[in-house]
Amino acid sequence: MPGTRIRLFRLADLDRLIEIERSSFPKTAYPRDLFLELFANCGELFFVATLGRATAGYAVTCTRLPRAELVSIAVDPFYRRQGVARHLLLHTIARLRRAGAVSLSLMVRARNVRAIALYRGFGFRRTGRVAGYYENGEDGLRMRLRLT
Repeated sequence: MPGTRIRLFRLADLDRLIEIERSSFPKTAYPRDLFLELFANCGELFFVATLGRATAGYAVTCTRLPRAELVSIAVDPFYRRQGVARHLLLHTIARLRRAGAVSLSLMVRARNVRAIALYRGFGFRRTGRVAGYYENGEDGLRMRLRLT
């Protein structure tokens, strides 16, 4: 979406990101402490998407080069289907390539067809299925994108 800007997460963003997280994952939202841990350990790849003055979404990726894992990505329901997640992924992938990462993996709910379609559009391929991965017993799909 035109006007989408990507920047690094700041502690001042935390309350808004928790709102986005809870609206995106009402039953399994990450707690505040986990966001702080992700910021401490993966802050160089913790991005926030803004539209004008509004915070629309976030993505956080952790690395153990040459590999990286997209830990979480979420977009406020009001801003979905407007390209925010796409911009977050493009920015993340570009940063990972510059850092020398060779692959980016992620886990997605097996029934989340929109997210799976988004990831496939970037070239992610399914590499496995993990039975009962999520708290409610739902299966997760592991996907991976080669960056080289």
